[in-house]
Amino acid sequence: MNDTTDWFTIERIAPETHQITEGQGVLPCNTFVVDGGDEALLIDTGLGIGDLRSVVEDLVGGDVRVLLTHSHWDHLGAATQFDDVVINGRERGPDGTVSLDVLEDDYDQRPREFMADWLELGKPLPDGFDPDNYSIEPIPDVGAVDPGDTLTVGNRELELVPVPGHTPGLLAVLDRETGVCHGSDVLEPGIEIFAHFEDSNLSAYRESIDRLVSLRDEGAFDTLTIGHGDPIRDDDLSVLDHVSEALTAVANDEASYEVIETSWGPTRSATVGDVTVLTPAE
Repeated sequence: MNDTTDWFTIERIAPETHQITEGQGVLPCNTFVVDGGDEALLIDTGLGIGDLRSVVEDLVGGDVRVLLTHSHWDHLGAATQFDDVVINGRERGPDGTVSLDVLEDDYDQRPREFMADWLELGKPLPDGFDPDNYSIEPIPDVGAVDPGDTLTVGNRELELVPVPGHTPGLLAVLDRETGVCHGSDVLEPGIEIFAHFEDSNLSAYRESIDRLVSLRDEGAFDTLTIGHGDPIRDDDLSVLDHVSEALTAVANDEASYEVIETSWGPTRSATVGDVTVLTPAE
């Protein structure tokens, strides 16, 4: 297996916009390329197993800039392959470094857990890749952006929308020209809300979803991409209304829940309609 087209799958999801996926079958991770002509923006960098830079450079003709939507490990993986990387300043260290322990101390075990699951299933890896040495390296000299900024990327204007809750500095990327909002981990496949991390905030999450609802209703986007599943389009975007209702019910203690065991420890799982909300167990 080569470390480019064999490891990654590539799909055009909008004009001059591609979704690149890896890790299917264990933890599908999406990155997104917005081509602005003489420049392109790569949104997130996945697992860091394949040669993502070569894949992106084969898709676009200009210089590649990188925006990390947040600092969780499965969005940082290949960031060290690139030279121009930025993130919300809330999710980098004081020296400009982004690493797995920026928000929580126990994230260094997540890559090992992924690789153990991958190998247990007997799934292939790129030729020459050593699973025993798999880790996510710290990314030095990461620039800071602020929520509300507009990134000019070649001929594209991309708005950075604050969507905290999953993490304190989570950013969505709104491309009004194509009607695409890149939402990262604001939603998980199966309509799950991951608000059970040490740094998650349920109140901020509800405000973030309501912000996306307002943008959808004003016609800013008709496609929402997510970090680990297929894009959500058109009428299916009503899911945002269901998520808002579920978060309100959980915040007001109006939703029944059970405590389940996860790799983060005991976690509350509340189901409201077709939405599952995970929060810390007290």
